[in-house]
Amino acid sequence: MEGEKLIELGSEELSTLKEFLAALTAERDAIISFSLEGIIRENNRKEEILKRLEYIEAEKEKLLIPLGDRAALEESEAWRSLGERLEARVREVKTALEKNMKLLSFSMDHVKSSLEKIIEFINRTSYEKGRSISIMVSRRV
Repeated sequence: MEGEKLIELGSEELSTLKEFLAALTAERDAIISFSLEGIIRENNRKEEILKRLEYIEAEKEKLLIPLGDRAALEESEAWRSLGERLEARVREVKTALEKNMKLLSFSMDHVKSSLEKIIEFINRTSYEKGRSISIMVSRRV
């Protein structure tokens, strides 16, 4: 009975990881398009998914404690197949996370560099007497 529930929870975990991967893809698209709103939205979505994954993991642990014959479960084809699919999905998620972190780092470096250039320009021109500059940013991005 617990074995069936564990397999069911594993399938739910697999589905949730697929959803997490979709959120990471949407986050990547938001990073590339410099959409702060999209990044925040997908980050919130990832937090919700991670909470569900934590819940699933806790439920699996509860079912594993009273399970008497773990060896039989671990040797079953359904459990091994599910384990392989979970491992593959986790690798995909890890790769996507690493890519998003690199993209975010690149984007932050780009924004920092742009701000430094703007500040340098303002500082340089503000010392010239009698010259005023407009620092209004265009509303069109």
